[in-house]
Amino acid sequence: MLGGAGVRVKVRDPLEVSIFFRLGLFSARYSSCTLIRLASTIHCLQPMDVQMEHDESGTLVGHICNSWLPVSEEIKTETRRFNDVVGLLQSTWKDQNPETKYSALKWISLISTYLRAKAPVAFADLETVVRIGLDVILQTSDNLFIQIRWAQLLSKILKKFRSKLNLTVEWRPLYKIVSETHFKRRQSYEGLALKQIHLEQITSLIRRCRRFFPSTAAVEIWNEFRPAFDDLSHNSALEAAGFTCLFLPSNLDGRDATSSFLTRDWLIEVMRIWAAMPNCRFWTFQWATLMSRVLKHSHDTFDHWEDFVPTLFTFYLQSFEVPVGRASASSPIQREIPREVMVAFNQGWSFSASKVHAKSMVYLIKPNGAALPSLDVLVDLLEQYFHPSNGGHWTSSLEQFLQHLVRYFLKRLSKQRSRGSINQLGEMERSTFVKAMLRLIDRGQYSKTPALASTAASTASTLAFIEPYAVLPLIVSRFYSAMDTITATHQLQTAVTSLALVSRAIILASAKEEGTEHSHMLDTESATTLKDTLVMAMFSTLMGLDANDPPKTLATMQFYCSVLSSIGALGDESDGGSTALSLDWSQWLNEFLSRLFTLLMHLEPSNQSGPEIEDSSQLSSKTFLLEGDSYYRHVLELLFGRLTKSLYQQAVRKVAEFLHGQVLPGAVAEIGFLCSAAVYANPQYAVPQLLEPLINSVLSALADTPSTGFSGHGSRGSSAEFKVGLSPGLELSVRYQLNVLGIALTFSGAVLLRYNDLLIELISAAFDAPSKKVNEAGGRVLTSVLSGMVSFYPLDQFKIITGIDGVEDWVSNKDTLECPVWHLPEAAELSFANQLLNLHLERSLADLRFICQEKKLEENPGQIKEQLRVLLLRVDASLHGVQSSLPDFQLLSEDEKGRSLTVAGAAGASVGSRALREDAADTLHTVFMYLFEKRADDTALLMLLVRIIDTVVNFGWSEYGHWSQERQLWRSVSKRFSEPKVNYITNADGKGKRRPRWLVVEIVYAQSALRASQAGYRHYSRDTTTHIVPSHVTALTNDLLRLSLHRYDAVRTAAAGSLLKVMKRFPSLVKECMPMLTSSLQDPAAIEDSALGACQILSSRSIIRHLMQDWNDLVEFLMAILNSSHHDSVKAQAAINEIFIVFNVRFGGLPARAWSSQKGNTGDVSLADFVSHIKSLGDGAGNMHWRYTIMAQAMLLLLAAPGQSSTDSFEPSNTALETRQLITGQFLNNLKSELPPLRPLSVAALLLLLQPGPYKVPAAQGPPKHRAALQLAKQSVATIFQEEKYAETVVNNLGFDHIFAGESGRSSRSMLLSMPELGLTALLPSFVREWPRTRTWNAGMSGEAFSSNHAKFFKRLVQEGGETVLIAVRGPLEVAVQSIEERGKQCVAAELVAGVLHSDVQSVLDAWSVWIRPLLRKALLQSTVESAPEWAACVRFAVTGKGRLGRNAPLLRSQVLESLVEPLAQSSASTSLVTKRLMFLRAALVEVSSASWSTSNVLYQSTILSELMSCMTHPAAQVREGVGNLMCVVASNLEHLFALHKGVIEAGATMEETLVVDESVKKWSFEMVEGATAAAVKIQAGTGLSLGGTALAALGGVGPSSSANEDDEGTEVEAASKWMETTLYFVIASLKSGRAVPLNGIIVGLLRPILSIQECSDKELSSLAKRALQLLNSAAPFDIDHIDGAVIAVLGAATDANWHTRVSALTFLQSLVYRHTFILGGDATEALWRQVQDLLSDPQLEVRESAATTLSGMLKGTDSKQAKAFREQVTSTVSSLQGSPGGKKPRKRGVGETGLSINALHRIVLGLAACILSVPYDMPSWLPEMVTQLVAFSREPAPVRSTVSKTIAEFRRTHSDTWSFQKAAFSDDQLEVLSDLTSSASYFA
Repeated sequence: MLGGAGVRVKVRDPLEVSIFFRLGLFSARYSSCTLIRLASTIHCLQPMDVQMEHDESGTLVGHICNSWLPVSEEIKTETRRFNDVVGLLQSTWKDQNPETKYSALKWISLISTYLRAKAPVAFADLETVVRIGLDVILQTSDNLFIQIRWAQLLSKILKKFRSKLNLTVEWRPLYKIVSETHFKRRQSYEGLALKQIHLEQITSLIRRCRRFFPSTAAVEIWNEFRPAFDDLSHNSALEAAGFTCLFLPSNLDGRDATSSFLTRDWLIEVMRIWAAMPNCRFWTFQWATLMSRVLKHSHDTFDHWEDFVPTLFTFYLQSFEVPVGRASASSPIQREIPREVMVAFNQGWSFSASKVHAKSMVYLIKPNGAALPSLDVLVDLLEQYFHPSNGGHWTSSLEQFLQHLVRYFLKRLSKQRSRGSINQLGEMERSTFVKAMLRLIDRGQYSKTPALASTAASTASTLAFIEPYAVLPLIVSRFYSAMDTITATHQLQTAVTSLALVSRAIILASAKEEGTEHSHMLDTESATTLKDTLVMAMFSTLMGLDANDPPKTLATMQFYCSVLSSIGALGDESDGGSTALSLDWSQWLNEFLSRLFTLLMHLEPSNQSGPEIEDSSQLSSKTFLLEGDSYYRHVLELLFGRLTKSLYQQAVRKVAEFLHGQVLPGAVAEIGFLCSAAVYANPQYAVPQLLEPLINSVLSALADTPSTGFSGHGSRGSSAEFKVGLSPGLELSVRYQLNVLGIALTFSGAVLLRYNDLLIELISAAFDAPSKKVNEAGGRVLTSVLSGMVSFYPLDQFKIITGIDGVEDWVSNKDTLECPVWHLPEAAELSFANQLLNLHLERSLADLRFICQEKKLEENPGQIKEQLRVLLLRVDASLHGVQSSLPDFQLLSEDEKGRSLTVAGAAGASVGSRALREDAADTLHTVFMYLFEKRADDTALLMLLVRIIDTVVNFGWSEYGHWSQERQLWRSVSKRFSEPKVNYITNADGKGKRRPRWLVVEIVYAQSALRASQAGYRHYSRDTTTHIVPSHVTALTNDLLRLSLHRYDAVRTAAAGSLLKVMKRFPSLVKECMPMLTSSLQDPAAIEDSALGACQILSSRSIIRHLMQDWNDLVEFLMAILNSSHHDSVKAQAAINEIFIVFNVRFGGLPARAWSSQKGNTGDVSLADFVSHIKSLGDGAGNMHWRYTIMAQAMLLLLAAPGQSSTDSFEPSNTALETRQLITGQFLNNLKSELPPLRPLSVAALLLLLQPGPYKVPAAQGPPKHRAALQLAKQSVATIFQEEKYAETVVNNLGFDHIFAGESGRSSRSMLLSMPELGLTALLPSFVREWPRTRTWNAGMSGEAFSSNHAKFFKRLVQEGGETVLIAVRGPLEVAVQSIEERGKQCVAAELVAGVLHSDVQSVLDAWSVWIRPLLRKALLQSTVESAPEWAACVRFAVTGKGRLGRNAPLLRSQVLESLVEPLAQSSASTSLVTKRLMFLRAALVEVSSASWSTSNVLYQSTILSELMSCMTHPAAQVREGVGNLMCVVASNLEHLFALHKGVIEAGATMEETLVVDESVKKWSFEMVEGATAAAVKIQAGTGLSLGGTALAALGGVGPSSSANEDDEGTEVEAASKWMETTLYFVIASLKSGRAVPLNGIIVGLLRPILSIQECSDKELSSLAKRALQLLNSAAPFDIDHIDGAVIAVLGAATDANWHTRVSALTFLQSLVYRHTFILGGDATEALWRQVQDLLSDPQLEVRESAATTLSGMLKGTDSKQAKAFREQVTSTVSSLQGSPGGKKPRKRGVGETGLSINALHRIVLGLAACILSVPYDMPSWLPEMVTQLVAFSREPAPVRSTVSKTIAEFRRTHSDTWSFQKAAFSDDQLEVLSDLTSSASYFA
């Protein structure tokens, strides 16, 4: 209920919040809206990650956060209260009544509060809420805001209680909401941000509702979206994938109706569809997400998952974009995702793919299954990329992969323990999985990416509870290594953090072994060693407490916190200490405190330069010890709370000695927390030792100083004494001591009662001191004392629950535990608190009234100012001390109190009275009037006044801030301090994660603050549901409003923040504030600062929500903006522009009263009159500035009434329709405007306003009112276009609005580019679908400046205006087509022609043969190189398919295609014309769907394919490129058609025609492969066979014939190069366009020719071949049907006579084997393995080295038996050569001694090198011997010697970080051999 709505809580240090909350030092800051936040979501705090339990009756059982609270008895009544709330909601909501839609909203915040408070609610009531909410959502499709609010609430309920509710939710209504709101044009304007939020919330709701869909939903959903997957080039396939993933339920096999849905055939189809769109992250994520969900629910019940493991792992491997061989990490081929698809299904898919892959892998695992070995292979392949030296953009995805693998593995273990599982994961599966993860953890532990290092540590700590014997030794060894290292000191921080996270596991594992007899996970020796490590670490890490090394200090603090949380009492066993850790605690305590004191003495605050106006509530000191990730406070609290009595007293004495001997103002907060921890543990002992001396010291220091008497506790000082002040040294000392007291006194409780008089004297002395800083410190002491007297807080937070062997037991939220002891104020404490309130609140209020009302006191203004400051400080400190314990204003009558519907809660005992708060409000109002009149420039006093008013009127806000910040801290800490639900160390099956008890108590205390903040925030009763605003609140709200319009920005900002909080609590106050806010904008006498303040408030959500419901205030708001031009400063204009844009993007529609407001209604402005007024302003009346003209026109768009009703609840009146047409006419007239920014805005608006007209074929039909609207539109458009030169002016103006790259443009274009107001047009939501809707991979296919919005605008004009519009635009269009050199006119002409041709209007059909076809052909033929892409886009738009799937052809498609295929005249068939024709054909054919069989289209494309084959060797390079590109489109279309429609022939098509086309395609495929093969041979040899007798005619019948030059050998080679070049363009286009899948058979056939020309004499051809191979390296893996063919092609290239070809084959083989690791057959793998080994003996050095590199990659992730056999073979061969194991020093051998040739010897060395480099960071047992064997060849001749040197250098580099412990694997002799070779003898020593 609190938070959000334009108010931002200032994020303070979480460690300070717990203390500062009680001190009243939590404050809020208002943050003005900026453009960066325009699309931010509506703020809604999510509940904490704690679970709830329920009883059998369907009611939430008392949560531990409630049952432990002091108000637990009252909480039990909340079940009945919530039932009453639901009953009132039912009575409020009434169908079809617009008023009840808004009145029902007020219950959402109350229901959310019950959920957030974890109240005991009944499931039946929740089901009722869900049903009502869904009903409201379905009935309010015309109001997105209402849908957003209800969707938020329902998502929360369904997420929390999904398994407890019995609901059935239909999926089609939800799909209708998404599709009609975000994928179709809306009838009225809605803001971009609002639509984005709506989309996020509705899709979230759909995901929560999936489990409640009917049993038939899965079949219905799949049948709905399956047809879209037949044509993957169309964007509808992407939408269908998104919708399928969003809607399809995942428990497909758990229901009767869908038990047969999840079948092997269905999965085969899904895999085929998934693989058909390669290199598209969005596509991969959608299908991977769906599969992960299905796998989770069916891994136990579906028996065929094993068949799909290779395919799935191939997909997963492909998604990890890592560099392999020479292939780049990121694929150069990526499908562009349309804007609406990106926005609609944006779940972070570009970053979350690793998450869903990890989830799938975990649920694929089964005993003796293929998934676990496949995962091990995947780890082999990815392991090297986790290493710090191999970081890159892929590191984040790998980090997510590791994190979620472990997370889902634990979830699965937990589920199988609690519910059972068929495929139970046993000890072998757990061990294998953990060992695989440890390899990744070991690599990533010291990553340079903090996220990966953190994830490695956290996952290791989690796995330590699963397999401690494997994890703990690794972490301990890394810790010892980091402690010993000298060169890698950065590792120590990570090592200490890792040790901290596993310390709990170490202690538990050791205790388990020693305390019981049945656990054998750790032997006794290992357990002792691990415990000794912790003991050693406790002492050795003390040196890590270093003020100059914050990261190491924080890691050390975390380690201590972790250890202390697990071992119980600290001290000797004889003194009651724990036996969990044998440690000399006395010695450690002394050393720790000594290091801590040294640390505190050297701390330096990080915020030396504060704000100009310091907040008196905040301490100036803040160091890294108080940052969010610090455990400083927790360590101190744990330490003092767990020390035995003797050690505690020892520690307190040392702290007292340090405290009283030092003054450290730079560490005052840190020292305050130190004292606070000691006091909290034992206030009876600590207060006299620590705090009492401080109190006496301050009193003695201030005893002889001047006294102002402002405290009211003594005589008033003279003016002279007031001006004297304190010495700097004394002020510093006193302030430091008071600030320490202000923190330390908070938890003293009743102990302070014995110091009552002393404290009263101390506080009075502080307020009497002539020092501002001392006064503020005194205020903190007063706040602390009051808070300690009245607050509820746990007294035994650090109570120890001892378990086995003295180890502390951690607890779960679901455990039944003893309630903590709370501090419940005694009568004496409340009496003392009332006494302090009387002294410092009541008396201060009386003094303030006296000063403000007494006129004679102005004689000494300086003294009065200081007295006012001190009095306000006293009031502020008092109010912040008691907070919500001071009763709130009267919001409910006495009779209604007992029937309250709010949650129960209290932060403390009640003190004071309601009258005291009311008295404070009256006094503050008086003070405001005085200050505003007499001291309006005193910023400090006004800021303090604002702070006090905020405390008085915003009841509960401080408690809410404490809860919000404490929750953030708890979430952060709880992640590091938790045992997993599955714990194999203790074999305990917990109900949830187990955490330290102190951490659970801490969140319970935070929950208490939440309840306290909500209990009195708003009051609901069973009888009254309206919110009463007390008169005192109204008065103070007006004061805040006036302060928010103040001259000073600091005052405005502070006041605005408080004002917005008041408005959120009392929404009815918004209307009362509106007149003053709008007046500040439009009143000419208003100053600029007041306008800035008004803009700050008006841009808030509270105001904008009010404007969406109040028509009159909306009118006033818009008029205020338009009348604000007199505020002409840059700052003011920027604020006004910002507020209008903010309002624009959050606009949710006109209030309902706008439609019913008539002229006769008193005080109401009719919509028609207001539109007319705005229109007159936009027309230039009153000489309005052009910026305001833009805003006025944008307002017209907001005021447009819907052209037709989206629901039955509203039908537009005739007046509304006429108003809409008036606005439409205005925007049509705007197109003639000379103001450039106005035209794009008008085009965008007209796309919304213009409807499909009556001239469209078939004519639009609809209800009578809709036909009336269409008739009005027809008349409006026709009338305007009949104006003289209107069409000519519009065409010319729109021609100027095109922006071309590299052009400076005309002055209007420069003006257009420089206007920030163009951002308004950019922020308009899209009213039309993005075009093109088919895949684009070449810029020439969619034009450089072609605007699809313009084309759609012209299309809509023709549909509405018919022949009138067509006749009007004909003349300007012909002129524009003739203007060849003017690119702007050419572009607008292309847009106009495209729109006309796509309009499907009868008059266009009639005009086609008369003038449109000749004009189109003329434009295409005479287009220049610059304008040709625009005309290609025109052709593409004209033939674009219609309908959701794009398969409905426009009426003129066939005519346009026929005009394009018409041959060119030989006299005009220049290269340029042929190239353009190819471009236009390609642009047209990409829009022809390959999913619909059409005999005419098939024959058409078959004819073109035959024609293209005759142009393979065209003499012009650009023509050859065009041929290749077009051939890719035509061939893929035909191949896909025949694959999709096997055996299915369209009616009307003869069998003969089909067979002819099929044969022609097969013939083309054969000729392509054979021709490329022959061409490659010709190119390599320079001579050879002819390409064949086919005539190589150019396209259109023009070009040279190859037969004329058959005898010319040079011409043959040239023709072969041209053929191959065209083939390469075809392959490149196929890969880049994503059309390679249906062409895989041809691409496999072309693979060997491509490999064979990587290095040839024609450098351009060679470069093109390398480009094609690079794309093949990055392309999707070949499917199972084609991988064998690819292997055969590569093997053939590997045996080619040309060594360049062999190198190319080996290079390509690296990525081929990597990407197909999981689907390569055994025979193929064996053949590749043998071939690569054979190439180690190749006579060419480059081939041998490339083979070694390829082999080292193949050794990773390959079959372990195969790799082992190869290593044994190499080792055996070397041993036989050397005669003995390679441990002795090698002696120099010549070639003759070995008896082997250099090549043979090099083969052996390369084999050794490949084995060594295959494990770059590991040290397997066989590696030392191999390294030593390799060194023995170091004296052989080149190239053997160089290979040895390079390999050893790489070995050194990759093992340098871990050499300190890896060298232990080498024997002394082996190290000696190694050291002789290295340049640095000491490195391997």
